[in-house]
Amino acid sequence: MRRAFVLAGLFFLVLAALPAGAQTAPGAGGGKAATRAAAERLMTTIGLEKRVDTIVQLYLNFLPAETPEQKARSTTLKERAPTAGPRFRSAVVNAAAASYTRGELDALDAYFASGEGQRLLTTAITRAVLGLGSRGQVKGSDILRPEDLPRDNPALQAAAAKYPAFEGSARAELAREFAQEIALITAR
Repeated sequence: MRRAFVLAGLFFLVLAALPAGAQTAPGAGGGKAATRAAAERLMTTIGLEKRVDTIVQLYLNFLPAETPEQKARSTTLKERAPTAGPRFRSAVVNAAAASYTRGELDALDAYFASGEGQRLLTTAITRAVLGLGSRGQVKGSDILRPEDLPRDNPALQAAAAKYPAFEGSARAELAREFAQEIALITAR
């Protein structure tokens, strides 16, 4: 249950942040540096690092520390917590830059900077939290659905169509980046 909570807690932020996926064709939407810069701008617009840090702190507040083993795990996780937001952001930027074109990232950035985009982010995060509380794990369909995005914006619809592949890429990046934390959380 704890593993599901942490993975979902971390992952729902990714899912709420981006609907993305397939590999970018070489030369599509600009160079790698420009695509990565667009992914970084999007993370800033979404406030991903800050959102992750908030979730991590909430999780750490509820960690059991009754036994020596639990105390040791809790201490290690608390020591690693200050780097969670930046590492999470880096992993998501890697997945987004590999999944989107620069134009799609720019369209997502513009949308999520708008009032409508901010409302959708709040709705998506709320769905994730409620889904986590009621079923113990979050599925992509609980977070951000292609039909949630404006249909009159082709770049947003293209990004939404790539969502399943992005999800796989993001999961792999996050599993690699947070392997130590996952091992500590799932230890019995």
